[in-house]
Amino acid sequence: MAKKKSGLIVKIILGILIVLVILVVAGLFFIDTLAKNALEKGAPLVLGTNVSVERIHIEPFNARVEITNLIVDNPQGTYSSEYAIKLGDIIADIDINTLLKDKIRIEEMFLKDVDIVYETNVINSNLQEILDNVKKLDTAEKKEKQEEEKSGEEDKEKTLQVDLIELSSVGVTVQAKGAATGLPIKVTIDPMTNLGTDEEGITPVGLTLRILGAIVTTAIKTAGGSVGDAAAAIGDATSAAVAGATSAAVDAANNAVNDATNAAADAIKGLFGGKKDEAAEEAQPQGN
Repeated sequence: MAKKKSGLIVKIILGILIVLVILVVAGLFFIDTLAKNALEKGAPLVLGTNVSVERIHIEPFNARVEITNLIVDNPQGTYSSEYAIKLGDIIADIDINTLLKDKIRIEEMFLKDVDIVYETNVINSNLQEILDNVKKLDTAEKKEKQEEEKSGEEDKEKTLQVDLIELSSVGVTVQAKGAATGLPIKVTIDPMTNLGTDEEGITPVGLTLRILGAIVTTAIKTAGGSVGDAAAAIGDATSAAVAGATSAAVDAANNAVNDATNAAADAIKGLFGGKKDEAAEEAQPQGN
């Protein structure tokens, strides 16, 4: 009787182990689909607009994530471009030893074939609206953390450390809001290094803010550096005002690399005031 009992227990344990193995294998098999669904549902909460992904591939044993064709849609409104940002490939190599720690270390993150559409009507732009949404969430997170610290009920959340972020093959299309086409220009975005190296690290929202801030600043620089070409290609007089008015503001932004968000905000503020007429005059052909 004892032997029958022990044999039954062994069978039960083996059955449980088999089920666990099946669940693990199934989890690995469907992990890409689960991650894709999570990203497409979670990213809009951060960016305030729809996000789609063609493919996510995760190598759990190598701690590598590969994302193909991530597209950030324009905010709701009268924007005519197909999307705001398209990232052809995102590759992130993670330090596998930090996966179970409070701060996860990303050794390298490569964003390749970056296509940015900067669609603006002087007062606002598609990129600025997206950036503002992320800033609101970042501010809310910081406020919530401060309140938790005061009450002594702080909930420890996962943060990040990113050693290197590189953006390659970057193109910005400067386009007047509602226009059918714009002026595509190849640009360079400087690598970002040592983000979140302090004890607290950087939150995923904070990281998104830094990357998006760099993109918005670059888009504004592009507009400011191409006054005549942008006005001619877009065919909208206001585009010249955008380009001329932003250039001076962006010069000041170069001294604020650690806060790309403020740089972009200051540049947008520079769109208002008397500089508009001056920029438009500068954009007119000479000799008439």
